[in-house]
Amino acid sequence: MGMRVRVVYRVSQAWHLLTARVRPEDEQCIATLLPPAARALFATMSVGDQRHCLNVCYALQARGCQDRDLLAAALLHDVGKGGGRVRFWMRPVIVLLRALAPALLRLLAASPRPFWRQPFYAAWRHADIGADLAAAAGLPERVTLLIRTHHDPQGPAAALHAVDDQN
Repeated sequence: MGMRVRVVYRVSQAWHLLTARVRPEDEQCIATLLPPAARALFATMSVGDQRHCLNVCYALQARGCQDRDLLAAALLHDVGKGGGRVRFWMRPVIVLLRALAPALLRLLAASPRPFWRQPFYAAWRHADIGADLAAAAGLPERVTLLIRTHHDPQGPAAALHAVDDQN
């Protein structure tokens, strides 16, 4: 993908995050797939992240997925970024570092201390953070495994990984 195409894609992505909405029909999907404690966890994400997770869930369903654990994981796969851990304004910085200086990003993300490194750490480790939050909310072990491995294209959440990149 050329640089111009990537820039246009990222600007479009930012616009969709800023203008995202959760519709009443989305609430039914959330209530059907997530128990109350997990719904509270879903609510900690920004509306943009909620919309993204819903889009991933719907994309899996459009592919014929009926695996409730995988669909629940889709709704929560980015919850590790929620709760103010990775704010919207930090995301362009992280995307740029990932593209232009990945070694620096790995260094910044190595530890959540000092406090100013916490967003880098949370962005880098959001799958593990999200899986731990899901486990604490009482979700089944398989759901937490799927959240934890959603960036592994060959792992147990390979189907989630495939649609996550497209949404």
